[in-house]
Amino acid sequence: MKRHRIITILLLAFIVASPALLHAQIIKGEVFLGGNLTQVDGDECYRFRKLGVHAGAGALIPITNWMDVGIEVLFNQKGAYKRDSINQHLGLYTGRYKLNLNYAEIPVMIYLTDKDRYSLGVGVSYGRIVGLQEYINDQATAIRLGDGQLHWKEEADGRPDISHVADIKALTDKLYEAGYSQNEPIEDLVPRTIANSDSYRAHDFNICADLRVRLWEGIHAELRYQYSLAPIRTRLFYKDANETILKTDDRRVQPLQRQYNNSITLRVVYIFNERRAKANKDGMKK
Repeated sequence: MKRHRIITILLLAFIVASPALLHAQIIKGEVFLGGNLTQVDGDECYRFRKLGVHAGAGALIPITNWMDVGIEVLFNQKGAYKRDSINQHLGLYTGRYKLNLNYAEIPVMIYLTDKDRYSLGVGVSYGRIVGLQEYINDQATAIRLGDGQLHWKEEADGRPDISHVADIKALTDKLYEAGYSQNEPIEDLVPRTIANSDSYRAHDFNICADLRVRLWEGIHAELRYQYSLAPIRTRLFYKDANETILKTDDRRVQPLQRQYNNSITLRVVYIFNERRAKANKDGMKK
């Protein structure tokens, strides 16, 4: 259903843009260059510590004197990063972690502009992973593209679907529904029966919000915030590298998490044809 909503929004954006084309509005070209601060919500890495490149090009289609539709094609680096540290609460050493998610991304934005200087934008984007790397203690993991979901270790007919479980309680209910004993502790039952996700979803849909400020002729500074509309991975967290001891005694870390991209972008935007578009706009006012 969420994908259908995204497609509907994109179609509406193009329908709204069509009157501008019919009235021979001047389409403005854009180029972008900037950087990302990112994290993945639902992992054990906190704060925006992963740096990434943000670059691409696009077009601004005027709709009215104060509204534009923007269509972009971007290379966007996201992910997560954590340095070596000591967990004071558990008294455990937690090693370095790094996740690189490189996306080819297509945002569709609607911009509202005030006095040709300030613009507020909102929209959606579709991203496809073109590069994926995950390192734990500087060692590459066997991660891949896939559905990003949990699976039974042994497939069998009649077992309930666990692909969309959102928390450990829902997973526990599914295990008991499958006939496993309720007397067995969940921290032992889960590692024995459930295979942790070893993949990230190839597709990522985001909601976007922008603030753009005109600095000089054609040059703008822009701050963008993006958040995933659907999980990119569902993951179980364990106390040991062999995934035999489920984390259940640390209240701050839930043993099952659905993960989402969370990013802040600061970029410089150069707009072509801005002067011609403004002159055309002023002429339409007369």
